[in-house]
Amino acid sequence: MNSLDSSKIIEFLNRQEIHVIGFASVIDKIKSIVEDFSPQKLLRNAKSLICYAVPIPKGVIYSESNDILLYWRYCNMMYRSLDAITNSLCLYLEDNGYVSTPIYSCYPWRIVNREFWGLLPIVYWAEKAGLGKLTKSGLLGHPKYGTRILLGGLITSKLLKPSEKVQEEICPIDCFECIDACPVKAINRTGKVDHNLCIRNANLNPLMINLLKDKETRTAVDFETIMNTVGIDDHSSYHCLECLKVCPLNK
Repeated sequence: MNSLDSSKIIEFLNRQEIHVIGFASVIDKIKSIVEDFSPQKLLRNAKSLICYAVPIPKGVIYSESNDILLYWRYCNMMYRSLDAITNSLCLYLEDNGYVSTPIYSCYPWRIVNREFWGLLPIVYWAEKAGLGKLTKSGLLGHPKYGTRILLGGLITSKLLKPSEKVQEEICPIDCFECIDACPVKAINRTGKVDHNLCIRNANLNPLMINLLKDKETRTAVDFETIMNTVGIDDHSSYHCLECLKVCPLNK
């Protein structure tokens, strides 16, 4: 009988310096996620999701003069590291008899009705896996690290015991700092985030700008393919982290 369980998966991730870990059942769907982005669309017999996070150092977010450059570089390195760990964990689970599909930390994206989606909207599943609770900024708030975390994960055919969800509110009810600080007003007072507006303001990709100027390229290749091709491995640059800087959870 195969003895693989959540404790062995935690040990595997701990060896990779991953210490924020949670598990969720994907048998019950999340109502706010459209069917095209359900786990079963990626893995037919998916039963569980494994989600994990790494914190962003406070010294990156609150650097006096180079916060954007440091944030960009930190995310560039850690997204690649998280994806490599995800690949290794998929193979580890496969060696133990369970099919697993990676959920990469950033790209690729899909665009549906002018909204940007990951192949699996991991922030919603991270909440279900007990890593934290969604905040007004649309980011996940962790009890210790606030919204300064980067997420990774995978879905698997292995049935795992779900982690307990965080019950207490993390985002202060009377706090609207992220809403007031957003330079393009992408967050409304109810916490609904216009990710299209946010991403277009916060990310700049010189390669994409030049490609979109070329009429032949625009005709031959759809925007989604262009975006994923030039953006993969973080070739875009970040231009805004105001919601992270003003969030009281991060201070």
